[in-house]
Amino acid sequence: MQYQFKILEEMDQLQMQATEIIKNVARELQEKYVPKEQGVSKERMVELFEIANSFAEHAIRTALNKIVPDIAWADAEFNIVAQQKGMDKDYWVCDALDGAVHFLQGCFPWVISLVLMRNNQPEFSILYYPEKDELFTAKRGGGAFLNGIKIEVNSRKTLDSAFVSTFHRYGDDGEKELLEKTLLSMKRVIPKTFALRILGPASLQMAYIACGRLEAFWEFGNDIYDWLAGSLLVEEAGGVVTDTVGNAFGIKSNLGILSTNNTIIRDELIRIF
Repeated sequence: MQYQFKILEEMDQLQMQATEIIKNVARELQEKYVPKEQGVSKERMVELFEIANSFAEHAIRTALNKIVPDIAWADAEFNIVAQQKGMDKDYWVCDALDGAVHFLQGCFPWVISLVLMRNNQPEFSILYYPEKDELFTAKRGGGAFLNGIKIEVNSRKTLDSAFVSTFHRYGDDGEKELLEKTLLSMKRVIPKTFALRILGPASLQMAYIACGRLEAFWEFGNDIYDWLAGSLLVEEAGGVVTDTVGNAFGIKSNLGILSTNNTIIRDELIRIF
């Protein structure tokens, strides 16, 4: 039977318990799994990632299952079709090591994100950035927070004064078209904005919109699971989340994501893309 929250406080308690699990796993990742090897081959980096990611995912999943065994776990991180189908019950979406390249190189940022999905939309999200001990949380209809303090998007309204970010593809495994599309968008946006940066995990860049550090983030493709935690943070902080042509964002989106602090900057970016 699907787990049902009886009262609001019960969901708050679950979010707090999940937060402690995430923090504990992050500490162990830092202490035991950050690679000490430098300059290794790409194959070795993949191997080290799989070791660390498997530990983190297993630890989070096991701990959550002890608390709420009736909430499902989504095993579809690399299966877009399964992601877009969703589930007819509550389920967890977790990115146990977002920013893996940074983690493997012993630099930052890397984060852990966790989302509780209900009716195939984020009910609450947790995003933890261990290096700065920054915990971003959001609950549908309940606002967004940074280390327990309510956050909001900033009020900047013009793209020429905006600080924006994106994420580039690697140009392999069939992603060459997405890479070229991203590079073209960057070429068009840079002259129109104050500054553009690539700052790591998509979820963290959207968290930065939620707390006013950025005005916009976009990414082409259909990596829905990478975007769910950040999308709820932005929405609950008063921002706007759509796909890259302005349609509503959801698990069936296949035209990327565009998160902004307001519709003015969103519409201007869509025209430039």
